[in-house]
Amino acid sequence: MTFSRTSERRDSAPAEPPPTLPEIELALGRKKSQLEFPPRLEAAYEAAHGAERNRAVAAYLLVYLAAKLIFLLCTVAMKSPLFYVVLALRLGIVLPLTLLSVYLLRRAMPPWVYGVAAFTPLIAETALVLLLARFAGHALIDRFIFAAAIGIFAQTLLMPVPFRQATAGLLAALTVFVVLCEVRWPGHFGPPVMADYIVFVIGFSMPALYERHNRERSHRREYLLKEANRLRMEETLRANAHLQRLSSMDGLTGIFNRRYLDAALSRLCERAVDHERWISVLMIDVDHFKSLNDTAGHQHGDFCLEQIAQTLQRSVRLGVDTVARYGGEEFVVILPDADEQEALVIGERVRLAIEAVGLQGAEGRTVTVSAGAAALRGQNGVSLTPADLIACADEALYQAKRSGRNRVVCSMQVMQTA
Repeated sequence: MTFSRTSERRDSAPAEPPPTLPEIELALGRKKSQLEFPPRLEAAYEAAHGAERNRAVAAYLLVYLAAKLIFLLCTVAMKSPLFYVVLALRLGIVLPLTLLSVYLLRRAMPPWVYGVAAFTPLIAETALVLLLARFAGHALIDRFIFAAAIGIFAQTLLMPVPFRQATAGLLAALTVFVVLCEVRWPGHFGPPVMADYIVFVIGFSMPALYERHNRERSHRREYLLKEANRLRMEETLRANAHLQRLSSMDGLTGIFNRRYLDAALSRLCERAVDHERWISVLMIDVDHFKSLNDTAGHQHGDFCLEQIAQTLQRSVRLGVDTVARYGGEEFVVILPDADEQEALVIGERVRLAIEAVGLQGAEGRTVTVSAGAAALRGQNGVSLTPADLIACADEALYQAKRSGRNRVVCSMQVMQTA
C-alpha cells in the first residue's frame, strides 16, 4: 500500500473504472490480518482518503512540535545546562524539518515523499532526545528515555498514517533509539544505556502498533461498508428509475403512455397558469385505421402505429414537446409555450411528415392522420385544467375528420382563460 493523496497531475492513461459491488463484498469477507485491498479497490480507497489523511498528518506534526517546544519549560525547571542545546537543536533541526514536511504533505508529490515527510521530523526528535540522554549521563537519563518512549508510542498510535507506514516508521525510530543507546563516544557520552531501558521502549511501542492495525482495519471496513451501501442504493435507484420509466412508456410504440401524459399535462397547465404562458395540445388520429386493421391485419396496423410514433418524435421540438399515445390509434403532443399559430405550424409539419413516410393503408391508400389543435393561455386566478385542452383539441379533431381528414384544424373556441 502507498501513503499518498490523489495526485493532481494528469495521467495520459485512461481512468480505471470504479470498484464494483462484488469486489467490495469480496474484500469484506477477507481475513482480519489482511489490510490491503486488491489494486483497483486500493487505488479507490487512496483517492477517497489520501488527501484528507495527509492534512491530518501535517496537523499532527505541528501539534507534536508545539508540545515538544512546550516541554522545553521542563528543561528550564530542571535547571539543566542542556537547555540551550535543546533549544538550538529543536529550533535549528526539528522545526525546519517539520515545516518542510508539512509543506510537502500539502503538495502533489510522489507517494514515497509523503512517507518520508511524515516520519523524518519524529525520528529526528527521537535522535535528539537520545543524544541529550547520553550527554546528560545517569542523572537525567530516566527522564529522557521516558520522553523518547512516549514520543515513539505517540507517533505509532496517534499519527494517522497507513499501518505499513506506521510499521516502517516504528522500525526506523527503534533502530535510531537502539544505535544511540549503544554508541560509544569516550569523553562526551556517558556509559551505554542499560538493556532493560531498551527492552522497555520496544515493548512499550508494541501495543501501539497493534492498536494502529486495529484502527486501520476498522477504518477500511467502514469505507467498504459505506461504498457497498452507496452502490446498493445506486442500483436500487437505477432499478426504480427503470421501473418508473417502464410504467410511463407505451409497450407497443415506445413513447409515453396515457398515464405519463395525464401527469405531464397537469404539471404544464399549472406552470402555464403560474407564469401566464401559452400551452397547446395536438390531438392526432390515424385516418381509416379500422379499415387498415380489417384489410391488412393487426400486425401491419401495429407496425404503422410504431412508425407514426417515431415520426412524431422526429417532427416536434426536441427536448421541449411531449409525444404520448392517448389510446388506440390516437396520439397527443403537448406543446409548451406555443400559441395557436405555432401549434398549427407544428401540426402541419407532423401531418406532412407522416404522409411522406408512405405507409401502406387500406384500399391502397397512403396512411395519413388528422389533427386537432388547441391553445390556451394561462392567467393567475383562472382555472386551467388538462380537460380544457383535451376537450378543445378533441373538438378540433372532430372538425378535421368531418372536413375530409388528412388536415389540421384549430379549435374555433375562445382559447384564452382570461
